[in-house]
Amino acid sequence: MSAPTSTNPKSQLAESYVQKHRIPELFENMTAALIHTQPENAKKFMIKYLENLKVYREDKGDYPAMFTDANITSVFGMLDVTNNGYISMEQYRSALKTLGVKKYTPRPEGCEKDQISLATFMTEAKAGLELASANFVKLT
Repeated sequence: MSAPTSTNPKSQLAESYVQKHRIPELFENMTAALIHTQPENAKKFMIKYLENLKVYREDKGDYPAMFTDANITSVFGMLDVTNNGYISMEQYRSALKTLGVKKYTPRPEGCEKDQISLATFMTEAKAGLELASANFVKLT
């Protein structure tokens, strides 16, 4: 949730900077990772988290995600209780929202029949999670 926009030029510059560099998302993702992992040494964990983001930004390595492919597959499996190999559009939207994915394809493959496959769900979840984790603006 963003703060009200100020008419003060310094406040506007600060707000612009914070939004440009996605600082709220950075802290939201890092806090979620901390809660999920609950490391013994939180400060060391946060340093490593930021180092991983830096490597990702520079080398496009593995993005620091809280959810593995196995986790995403498990979410899909919990929704596909009849083991048909697909979930409904409503389940698709709800599950992505639960995973923290804010931007996803609104009409993915299979939506016409209300049957979203694991492959489609996996692709959308991973892309959305990567986008959510990409906290740094690429430096030039």
